[in-house]
Order: sequence, then structure tokens, then C-alpha cells
Amino acid sequence: MLPRLGAAPPAALPQVDVAISTKSIFTDDPKFGKDPFFPHSNRRGIPDPVSPIASLTDVRDLVLKGISGGKDRRLALINNRTVENGEELDFKFGNRTLKVHCVEIREKSVVIRVDGQSKELFLRQNL
Repeated sequence: MLPRLGAAPPAALPQVDVAISTKSIFTDDPKFGKDPFFPHSNRRGIPDPVSPIASLTDVRDLVLKGISGGKDRRLALINNRTVENGEELDFKFGNRTLKVHCVEIREKSVVIRVDGQSKELFLRQNL
């Protein structure tokens, strides 16, 4: 851009101080502090160790409600969910999910495997 004749020279730009920033250091220690976005969350806490005894307590909540089908292909009804031989289902009990593997469906019972341990569920006597 060319200066106009008779115009005042451009004013000098004001002096600007350079801001010095410091690097923030964050410590991620699960034993200290809380999540600022979810302060009531227990995600940062140390999880309780899972023991096989805890899963056996949940197995007591599994109920065999019925068995149907022929000898070549049987179906079992466990807690209102249908399962067949070799199938694996997830059951929720509170905040815990239990993986149940159906090993065998018999005449009046079902053999399941939970956390490597086998358990047999029987039909109730009054059915």
C-alpha cells in the first residue's frame, strides 16, 4: 500500500510483553482425588478382588423353570431366558454380570459351568 501525500507516518505498534506459560503437571493416583466430572463415581477406587465364592452366591439366584424339545435338541428355561447345549449367557445380579455356560440339558436338570465350576440345576418338584 502506498502512503498518501501529506499523510502522517503510521504510528509505531505498541510494545507487547510476551506471556510466559508454565507447564501443568497432573498426578494420576487412584488413591487420591476424585473425578471432577463425576465426583460421586467410584471408578477411581480400587476394585474388590473377585473370588469364586462370590459367583457361587449368584448361582443360587439361577432357577431352572422348564425344559422343552426332543432328545436331539433340548431347550432349557433359566430365569426366563432360553438356552441350549453349548450356549453361554450373561446374567446380571446387581452390579455383577455372571457368565453361565450350558454344558448339558438332561431329562429333569441342567448342568452349567460358572467360573470353571460345574453346578446342576434341577426342576422344582411341584412342576
